[in-house]
Amino acid sequence: MNIIFTDIDGVLNTVIKNQWNKTSIDLYNKLCQEFKLKPVISSTWRLNHSKEELQDIFTRQGIITPIHDVTPNLSGESRGTEIETWLFNNSYNRFVIVDDYVHDIISCGLPNVVKCRGWLGFSQEEYDIARNLLLKQNK
Repeated sequence: MNIIFTDIDGVLNTVIKNQWNKTSIDLYNKLCQEFKLKPVISSTWRLNHSKEELQDIFTRQGIITPIHDVTPNLSGESRGTEIETWLFNNSYNRFVIVDDYVHDIISCGLPNVVKCRGWLGFSQEEYDIARNLLLKQNK
């Protein structure tokens, strides 16, 4: 199983425009299809929405890959620790993390992190980085 840990704001929903970015969604869909990625939502949106509600939002915005899971909410812990905990408790082959704020993720020592620019979202540059990170991992 191949995983894409997905932040929403600054990745799919650009911070400045505060709207979902069609280019980011198209590139996200392309990456998910190419590597058969299963999204695991690491965004804080998971705290205010159920997995089903998030799926409905994703579907309405044009994201075609079904959400697989959400990271655990470990009160007081960093997003990096929540992703690390998910990885420890689940089976996977390859993974990539896409986020616009990566300091707390990198500080946990997690690899395969793609930093998005919040005003642009997931652009061609980040797609290429994510693709290369996935290609380098054991299949």
